[in-house]
Amino acid sequence: LQNLLRNFLLTGGSGTGALGGRKPIAPLARVDGLCNYQCKLLSPILTAHGMDRATGRARLLSDMGQGSTFDCAVLGDRGFRIEPENLAVEGYGRDRSGSMVYLRETLRLIAVANGDEERLVPIHAEMDGHCLVHAVSRALVGWELFWHALRQNLKAHFRDNLERYKELFREFVDTCEWQDIVSECDPAFVPPEGVPLGLRNIHIFGLANVLRRPILLLDSWEGMQSPGDYSATFLPGLVEERLCRGHDGRLNEPLCVAWSSADRNHYIPLVGVLGRPPPRLPGLVVPKAWGVPQALLRRYVDFDEDGSCTVGGSRPLRGRYVRRLVVAMEEVYAKRHGGLCPSLVADARHYVYRRPDEADVAGATALALRERRLYRCLSCEALLEFDVPAEWLAPGGRLYELARRSHGLLRTDRSYSFPHFGVVCSYVDGEAEGGGGGGGGGGGGGCLEADYGESELPRCAWCGASAVRKVVSGDGAVLYKNGDRTRTASGGGTGSVGRCDCGFKHFWDGGEYDRLPEELPVTLEWGGSTVREIVYWFQHESDASLNSNAYAEATKLVAKHFPGEFGSELLVQKVVNAILRQTAKRTADGQQRQPVSLSDGSGQRSCGALGDDAEQAPPSKIILTGPKGRTLHREELTMSQAEQDVARRISDKAPSAQRKATDRIKQQQQQQNHQQQKGKETKEPLPTEVTTTAVLDEVPHGGASSGKTAVRPEPEKKIRAATADGRQATLTLLPSTTFAELRASVEREFGIPVTEQRIRFGFPPRELSAPAPGDEDRPLPLQHGERISVESLAPAGDSQAPRSGPVGQAERARPAGSADELDNRENIDLEMSSLHLLVTLTGQDMWSYVKKMPYLFQQGGVFYKKVRNDIGLVDGKHVTLPELPGRTLVYNGDADRLELCLEPGGHFPLGPELD
Repeated sequence: LQNLLRNFLLTGGSGTGALGGRKPIAPLARVDGLCNYQCKLLSPILTAHGMDRATGRARLLSDMGQGSTFDCAVLGDRGFRIEPENLAVEGYGRDRSGSMVYLRETLRLIAVANGDEERLVPIHAEMDGHCLVHAVSRALVGWELFWHALRQNLKAHFRDNLERYKELFREFVDTCEWQDIVSECDPAFVPPEGVPLGLRNIHIFGLANVLRRPILLLDSWEGMQSPGDYSATFLPGLVEERLCRGHDGRLNEPLCVAWSSADRNHYIPLVGVLGRPPPRLPGLVVPKAWGVPQALLRRYVDFDEDGSCTVGGSRPLRGRYVRRLVVAMEEVYAKRHGGLCPSLVADARHYVYRRPDEADVAGATALALRERRLYRCLSCEALLEFDVPAEWLAPGGRLYELARRSHGLLRTDRSYSFPHFGVVCSYVDGEAEGGGGGGGGGGGGGCLEADYGESELPRCAWCGASAVRKVVSGDGAVLYKNGDRTRTASGGGTGSVGRCDCGFKHFWDGGEYDRLPEELPVTLEWGGSTVREIVYWFQHESDASLNSNAYAEATKLVAKHFPGEFGSELLVQKVVNAILRQTAKRTADGQQRQPVSLSDGSGQRSCGALGDDAEQAPPSKIILTGPKGRTLHREELTMSQAEQDVARRISDKAPSAQRKATDRIKQQQQQQNHQQQKGKETKEPLPTEVTTTAVLDEVPHGGASSGKTAVRPEPEKKIRAATADGRQATLTLLPSTTFAELRASVEREFGIPVTEQRIRFGFPPRELSAPAPGDEDRPLPLQHGERISVESLAPAGDSQAPRSGPVGQAERARPAGSADELDNRENIDLEMSSLHLLVTLTGQDMWSYVKKMPYLFQQGGVFYKKVRNDIGLVDGKHVTLPELPGRTLVYNGDADRLELCLEPGGHFPLGPELD
């Protein structure tokens, strides 16, 4: 078997996938905001708590009169069916431990009995010694929420019915074994050294009685035909038949679990697919009853006339209720762990610690959070820990020696910054610890100490992005910077005016906005001084209160640069006019400008299109209200009481009067536009469209010789472009820029020929394809501030020779999503599964096994192909693989192989002698 698998690894399918497709670590699988490990953490709380339907809060079951432990029998008629779109979700959907190959013939027979349709699917279950209860919990509700309660119920069931079990199995189980059987049910059970961890057939029989429904254990077709107890039907034979029926009076349908491999050391659930008919098992696949007479089989299982039975259950637990239940239990978990959210602990285990003990992970996560060492990557959503190695800070270490060479004698009253590493350190003198003298020098025994509060992680360890932000609280809140994309979905539907193309809100000055602001340059001139400022303007927000207000922005700018100046109201009005001119939008005929209607919700007047009546009476006085109260000017002191009353009434009624005037004017203009449009359609064709440019020009209206209209310059868009080899540039585009013009700009900036470019944009990145014939003049779907990535494809006929241009050495990428690429990925996944099986057979860890096989890291090897397909081969590029934790590989372009990076020692070819 070992030789066969080795030959498969060497001769497996070849091909080149899209460069840079996957990240070095798969993101944590979440469905409806939940993941399996998060539910696993909450399961012990759910054992003793329930949810108060009135308040939605968690309460002790004993306070609700339901005993001290959750009764799993209430789930007896529940059954989970997975959504077809979630079958491909790693860690949630289809099992990837090899069961699809191992159970192939069994699943084929089941599919034939269901009209050649896949209705029963093996899905993922955690491998942590609790896989049986994980599999049963997922088969019941889709999540591992009840594994702890199932174990507690099973232990209590054995304890209460121990004498009945001893009598039933007296010929098969020794009396001295029963204490071990009961002890193995405990959730905290730790087996003695050398004893395998896991539950046995007797425990499956007990679970069938706890749930009051049959449980079918399936195996490969060869295993099911063998005389061993590898497959069986476990009936609730100790429970009366009437108690094994649901609310509709029908017998509870059986659950299905199966072995995932020939080792028979891991259980997985088999569930139905939502939207398809319930799965039916043919009679030849239904195993024999275990531990009880065969005559009871038809007593607890409903068989059709053809001898088949329906499995899985038809009453799923609604996703909305599961989510409310999880939220209620998370509140209890946070109270017990100092505000730490289980979703943050799940992220820490997946990306940082990867330890099986959740208590250890929770403690380490809480410590890192207190020391401000946790970060979140905004690009790949990975959680990161900033941990400077202690040996770098000690005398002779990397940072210590760098600081000593740069600054000489180290002092305790100074901070030392290392921008390349993002670390800020202080010097701690070991000899002066406990003594005075704050300015002591760096003698012997001292070392550097990292100040994580002032330090900033420079980049993501997984995707290399620089958009890394600090996590500041136990609920996972991030300390955003202006312009950052948050994790909150943007309001409005697709294509909404105020919605960013990325689909998420953006942070700005403490708030979250649907899109990035528009930059409006304004100039303030006062008292001989000239100040140029930028106003960040928000408009078309789903929450109207977040829209910018011209008067508020102008007042803020004037107060910032000219505080306390008398008569600065005129300057405020000038700034307001400058803002409104830049934010004006055209009417339907494209000739007149209409200022955007603004309101701050506090009685400010609306700045809509003003008619002649409004323009002929400009205000003679402008009175502003400051932040600390009303400001009185000299002209107010001479006003009589009557004048003050009239001014107050005008001010109070101004907003409503202004709105009415604005609505009336808009209605009149719409009627005029409609009449003009109707006249143009009947008398003459539409005038030729005028293309505006970035330069102010005068264009005759409609070809007429009299009167000229100045064309407003198109606002520019700044686009950030980056290549695969790390080069970056900022491209300035116009709204009318086409796809061909963008490619020409890329060629000018990076020297990549147009025919060899592949451009990706958006999140997640997708290819920017060429427009269809006839649509070449269509503007680009790119927004201001967006980021694009540029890949260089090898020229046709030159796929074997490496490129010598600035992009570096890279293999030719195939079109994303092509059939070849999908086949390649499936082949690589199959090879990797086979390699995991070999490692399991030999009893070694992955690194100890593969370091003896350097051909796996050379051309044709599975690790070579995985890096080539998922990341791309660039000479000198460092990569990390989840299969080899703690090891960094580097691609050697000259030797065309992956080597082990042992910096600062160097790069070394793989071999048995490496540690």
